[in-house]
Amino acid sequence: MVDFGVIVKYRKNGIGSRLMDAAEKVAAQYSDMVYLGVGLHEGYGSAQRMYVKRGYIPDGTGVWYGEKVCPQYADCCNDDDLVLYFSKALNKKKRT
Repeated sequence: MVDFGVIVKYRKNGIGSRLMDAAEKVAAQYSDMVYLGVGLHEGYGSAQRMYVKRGYIPDGTGVWYGEKVCPQYADCCNDDDLVLYFSKALNKKKRT
């Protein structure tokens, strides 16, 4: 697992998008799909919005806590371990 983040005072300058462009370019050399997880509390709001704008969609597995799917009606803590996973098909034409 690798964390990705931009320091708050530098957000909204396109840094995250440029880093994602580079990460997706590298990923495209190995796979046609990218998967990522994003936290659900408000501290991840900017990341949630960026991923959706970039074409990521929920992968359909539901909410995870730690390394396991959080069962329906289960108690959980809205901390950094509460995550929703997303996926995105990479456009083969963008590969270079």
